[in-house]
Amino acid sequence: MTDEREFRTERHGPYTLRPARAADLERLVELLLALQDQIERSNPGLWRMKPDARHNLKGQIGGRLKAADSCALVAEHEQDGVVGVIFGRIIVNNRYTPSRAGQIDQAFVRPDHRRLAVGSRLVALLCGFFAAEGAEDISLRYVAGNEEAAAFWTALGFAPRIITAGSRREALEHHLLG
Repeated sequence: MTDEREFRTERHGPYTLRPARAADLERLVELLLALQDQIERSNPGLWRMKPDARHNLKGQIGGRLKAADSCALVAEHEQDGVVGVIFGRIIVNNRYTPSRAGQIDQAFVRPDHRRLAVGSRLVALLCGFFAAEGAEDISLRYVAGNEEAAAFWTALGFAPRIITAGSRREALEHHLLG
């Protein structure tokens, strides 16, 4: 759970990086919907978020802000308000080594604030959370076709480990039946 006492705010030029708060909820919804729209544009073959899921996103995010073993951080610009967000959580699986891993679930910076190290600073701050929680490894997922995300994460040292592939059932049946 992100707690104001666990993280000191960090200044980066006109940005303040800090834990997300309930007061940020409306802006977090805007940012995550913009992320979803970007994802859906990047890969037309992906599942689409239903209108009711978009409508219920505020409640889902509110729950995530309170969840144990999770962290939500924002980048707040002096004039533009919250312009970036990153969500991470701890995954525990004692069947594997390492047993504690960090999972970056979502990260988004408004396009007009990109290439200013805002995303990298959010990742660095989230790494502090992961270190404090004993996470030895960090993983994430991004959409095939989202070249901007691929370039960002690759530049930070992330490389594919597991490939998730998908097919429409009808297309699969066509291939199976010839």
